[in-house]
Amino acid sequence: MQDLTQLIAVTPSLSLETSQENYPFLKVQHEKATAKIALHGAHLTEWTPKNEKPVIYTSPTAIYREGKAIRGGVPICWPWFNAHPHNSNLPSHGVARTAFWHLSSASENEDAVTLTFTLPRSEKLIAHFEPEFELNFTIQIGEELVMTLLTKNTSSEPFQVGGALHTYFSISDIADVSLTGLESATYIDTVGKESLNRQNGNITFLGETDRIYVETVNDVTIEDPNWRRSILIKKSGSSSTVVWNPAAEKAIALTDLPDDGYKNFVCVEAANARKDAIILEPGQLTTLEQRVSVLNPSE
Repeated sequence: MQDLTQLIAVTPSLSLETSQENYPFLKVQHEKATAKIALHGAHLTEWTPKNEKPVIYTSPTAIYREGKAIRGGVPICWPWFNAHPHNSNLPSHGVARTAFWHLSSASENEDAVTLTFTLPRSEKLIAHFEPEFELNFTIQIGEELVMTLLTKNTSSEPFQVGGALHTYFSISDIADVSLTGLESATYIDTVGKESLNRQNGNITFLGETDRIYVETVNDVTIEDPNWRRSILIKKSGSSSTVVWNPAAEKAIALTDLPDDGYKNFVCVEAANARKDAIILEPGQLTTLEQRVSVLNPSE
């Protein structure tokens, strides 16, 4: 906590919020944007560029408790996406989103605040993922949001790493938005009986949507005519794009989401899922990055 206090002291736009016991948040209030990050999961829960509506959605009924993933924001899925590829007893989406991270550096200039978080190895984490590693998550908060997850293999054996930046984007109404950029892409549809399909035109939402678009590096744009804005999502170090919305029936079953909460977000995730997971040799590193910007800002 002393190191955290020192970093906050030299970063004028950064402050510490401790309204919830043993669950600190960092608040960013910069000329270009505001944001909020929980140290639990290094979890971004808010990002609002100046003169814009919020871009990141977090459930108003999210549960803030150690070991419980926050519903909304940007959960870090690491070192695997969804179920573990070989052991179903291990936690879905890995261990990074349910552990406390350390703030290792903070800086700012007239354009942005940049924060870097490090995931420490703990007994609990080692019980789920044994190899030695370095994992850093850097968030640049300004007119553009840049999130970079860096994994380095510091062990003596290769290991596999996948995951996703599971980003919930705030929208006016799921029935009225569409996604562009993945036209003609191949995707795995995981709703009901799993199937392999090809996208035909823009993505629209008529019910539960849970898709892994494979072997794609394309930019994706969320078109939101009601709010007269588009959200541009660029990525690198990612071969999969995940698109998710639970729709009404599944939303009702989620205790940390309002029954109609599904209307107000769509998840578009830079990922390395399933066969797109990466084998890291000793000493190698890989980065997963997502860059978000708002086009046609609302007046």
